[in-house]
Amino acid sequence: MYEKFYGFTEKPFNLTPDPDFFFLSSVHKRALDHLVYGLESGMGFIQVTGEIGSGKTTLIKCLLRQLSREVKVAYVIHSKGTFVQILRMILEDLEVVAADHKLGKEALLSRLRDYLAEQARYHNSVVVIIDEAQNLQLEVLEELRMLSNFETAKAKLLQIALVGQPELRDLLRRPELEQLRQRITVRFHIYPLSEQETRSYIRHRLNVAGSDGAVRFTAAASRVVHRYSGGLPRLINVACDATLLAGFVEERRVFNEQFVRDALRELADERAAFLAESAAPGAPAAAEPAREPGPRALPAAGSPRRGLVAAAAAVLLALGLAVALFLVRRGGAERAGELWRIVTGR
Repeated sequence: MYEKFYGFTEKPFNLTPDPDFFFLSSVHKRALDHLVYGLESGMGFIQVTGEIGSGKTTLIKCLLRQLSREVKVAYVIHSKGTFVQILRMILEDLEVVAADHKLGKEALLSRLRDYLAEQARYHNSVVVIIDEAQNLQLEVLEELRMLSNFETAKAKLLQIALVGQPELRDLLRRPELEQLRQRITVRFHIYPLSEQETRSYIRHRLNVAGSDGAVRFTAAASRVVHRYSGGLPRLINVACDATLLAGFVEERRVFNEQFVRDALRELADERAAFLAESAAPGAPAAAEPAREPGPRALPAAGSPRRGLVAAAAAVLLALGLAVALFLVRRGGAERAGELWRIVTGR
């Protein structure tokens, strides 16, 4: 929609996990290194977790590009099925069994065993990557553990990477999965980007999309994007795409803090509402408007000043009452009445 206006070859902040736009932050680089090490070392099970929108799927797609032809990969994205359904998806992705074959569990396992043995003879590795693995049922995870029994005297014939949200860590701590947990030798959690990495991420995606530097987010604008997104790449994309759309409408290419806030307000979600109502970090408090001179108002009820005034009035009243009683006893009723009128103002 706005690509021509900005001079982009494509939209820089699409929500699809495009490996062409993969930003190798420090945390994503370590995650990629862990995956490559685990798969090349034949570790058996690998666990990678991260919040929703942290870039797990993009990381996987980037990994798949780096693997050699000697690595055969089955990528499972539907993880809510039974073990037989998932096993059938694995074999279909490996091109071992066609999708329309309705083989039973034992026949599927036999096909997988034969395929693994054949690939081992050619010195090829076989990898299964299961995305959204937090949705796997306990019995499915236990059956997947049994697949790791396909091995030679020196190496595992099958590597399995479990990739999912933080709930996956809680799931794998269940006592029923103790044997599986002991077989997971590589673990990594993807943390959100820092504020500085968020700025670099925005510049990186603009550059990949073909920007010549004319489109720019100021440091303060990037800070607002980071606060909105919490450093999660998917939400960074949401914020920046909304800003670019607003910039296209208003024919702007440089975005400051206030412009980003206004653009995010159009999203009408809780994060944007919070940013719209909150002041920028370190910004001076707004000055109170000038007021016309008028009668001095009484202190607010419950304020310290109001309490002091009330206490002083009570003491004065008590002293006046004491003097009046003293004068009455001494026969000075008229003088006492006059003093009482002075004290109370009546």
